[in-house]
Amino acid sequence: MKYSLISGLFWGLDTALLAVLVALSVHGLTPSAVWYVGVVGACVHDVVCAVILWIYMACRSKLRETVALCKRTKLIVPIVLSSLLGGSIGMTGYAIAASNIGAGYAAAISALYPAFGIVLSSIVLCERLSALKYCAFAVTLIAVGVLGYCSCAESSTATVFSPGSIVLGLIAAIFSVIGWGSEAVACAWATRKQSVDDEVMLHVRETVSALSYALLIVPLCTILPVFSVKIMQSAGFIALAIFIALLGAASYLCYYRGIAQVGATRAMAGNITYAVWSMIAAALLSQTIPPLIAWVCCVVIIAGTVVVASEK
Repeated sequence: MKYSLISGLFWGLDTALLAVLVALSVHGLTPSAVWYVGVVGACVHDVVCAVILWIYMACRSKLRETVALCKRTKLIVPIVLSSLLGGSIGMTGYAIAASNIGAGYAAAISALYPAFGIVLSSIVLCERLSALKYCAFAVTLIAVGVLGYCSCAESSTATVFSPGSIVLGLIAAIFSVIGWGSEAVACAWATRKQSVDDEVMLHVRETVSALSYALLIVPLCTILPVFSVKIMQSAGFIALAIFIALLGAASYLCYYRGIAQVGATRAMAGNITYAVWSMIAAALLSQTIPPLIAWVCCVVIIAGTVVVASEK
């Protein structure tokens, strides 16, 4: 369970710093163009993570295992599909949702991905928890949703979204829930039922996600004028982007190891503590004190995670 909790810590830091990076990138852009930058940011994040993992796997002499996995057609197909769902589709859906219904609502809805994952894992993997743990997980999910909404409330604008954009945003948010929940279950199925190394699985996941992003983003760069906007190219900006990608890669490694050791359900319970760490990191960066409701949600999330993670 420790790997799942550590993945939450790394992803919380990743989220807070990525928000800073995107804020620097979107300076001067129109609101309608911001979501494009969010998609580009997700693309760069996953591409750099993929490069880092290629170096990591080469140092651990595991590239042959990745090649061997790619030759197992019946196994690689569902892994590739889950990679697309969890990587490019899930992250892109979240970026589109944030731009159409607001970051607060997008965060609150996407936080339901463990609930979808629990239902799917109970069907596919026959994973079961006690009634107490299911209740604790449900309360934790509610707290994560409230925290996600409250964390963006102060910075939200008074923009009135059109009915069409709201529908698009809701559909995109649902895609992120399905994508991230399916990814966790597919990973658990491959690592436990098919005896696939979790690091090899993650290597394939990030490579597929990076390639799919590249195939999508590169054509858009020549079509949409917003992509011609030059993002800050200072050494500090690039260094921060690489550091964020390192945090993302570390989070992915810990998350996949957690899924392999304790299953998809309990791993997701540990991973969603990223909401707590993200709030704390954002508060430190902005030098502000979160409201009382945010601290209450943090306590609920931590307590709920402890209950779900317990062996009894």
